[in-house]
Amino acid sequence: MKIAILGGGSWGSALAVHLAKKRNSIKIWEFFAEQAQKMQQQRICPLLPDVKLPDNILISSNMNEVLSDCELILIVVPSDKVEPTILQAASFINQQPIIICSKGFSKNLTLLSEVVQSNVKSPVFCLYGPTHAEEVGKGLFSGIVLAGKGNKKKLKSILESDDLKVELSTDIIGVQVSSALKNLAAIFIGILDGLNLGDNAKAYVMTKCLEEIKQLGKKWGAQEKTFYGLAGIGDLIVTCTSQHSRNRYVGEQVGKGRKLDEVIAEMKMVAEGLTILKTAIHLQEKFNLNLPLITGLHQILFEGKKPEEVLRQL
Repeated sequence: MKIAILGGGSWGSALAVHLAKKRNSIKIWEFFAEQAQKMQQQRICPLLPDVKLPDNILISSNMNEVLSDCELILIVVPSDKVEPTILQAASFINQQPIIICSKGFSKNLTLLSEVVQSNVKSPVFCLYGPTHAEEVGKGLFSGIVLAGKGNKKKLKSILESDDLKVELSTDIIGVQVSSALKNLAAIFIGILDGLNLGDNAKAYVMTKCLEEIKQLGKKWGAQEKTFYGLAGIGDLIVTCTSQHSRNRYVGEQVGKGRKLDEVIAEMKMVAEGLTILKTAIHLQEKFNLNLPLITGLHQILFEGKKPEEVLRQL
C-alpha cells in the first residue's frame, strides 16, 4: 500500500519504519526542506538516531510529491501544526482515509479530529496508545488503539504486526482526551521525582489525574471504558514512568529547581503537555468542572506555587 506520513519527527519516522517492514511504500513529508534532504540522504531521523530508515521510505518537503497516488494518510505533526498542515494538504487529498497520530487539542478548544474533518471529505480516525517512538522504531512489542466510526478492519490489518497489536474503538473523543491530558500527569510525576517525594505520592497523582481526565472526557461525550484501556490508563502509565517521556523530563527538571524556560530552550523535541495544560484550564471553565490537579499543576509551573502545597490540597 502507498502510505503518506505528514510529519518527519520521531513518531512519524517510527511509524514509517514499522509500516515499511510490511512492504508498504512510504513517503514522509518533512516541513523543513534541508531536514528532508538530510534524512533522505543519511537514512536517519535526527530525533530517532538509533533507527535506520529503510530504502522503501522516501522523505520530501514537497507536499504534492508525498500525497500523489497515496492510499492512506497519517498526520504526525505537533498538535498546533495540525490545522495549517491539513489546510496545506487539503487540495491534494482525494477522500483517502486519514489517521491522526498527533496528540493535543486545537487552539479553539476543539478536537483535532474536528479540525481535520472540517477541511476534508475523508474518513478520519485516531491512533493512540502507550507507544514511545524509540521502542516502536526498534520493533519492541507495543499495543495501540485505532478509533473512529466505520469499518476499521482493513486499517487494522495494515497497521498491525506481531510486534504492534492494534485494538479498535468507536470512541474517537475519549482517545483524544486521554492522549492529550495524560501528558499533564507526566509533568506532575516528573516534578515529584525531581523533589524525591517518593512512589506513594506518584501513585496518588496518577490516580487523581486519571479521574480528572475521565471527568473532562465524559463531559465531552467520551465513553468511560476508554479511560481504563490502552489509550487511557495504558498511555498514562507509560508517559509517567518512561525515560523516553519528554513531559516527565520537563517536570523532573523543574522539580530539581531549574527554570521552566531554561529547560524548554535546551530541548530538541516538543513537550506537548505545556501547551495542553493552558488549554486544559480553559476546558475546565468551558465544561464547568473542578479539576484541582490540573489547576494545581498550572499554579506550580506558571504561578510559583510549591508542589507540596498543591499535593496537600488535592
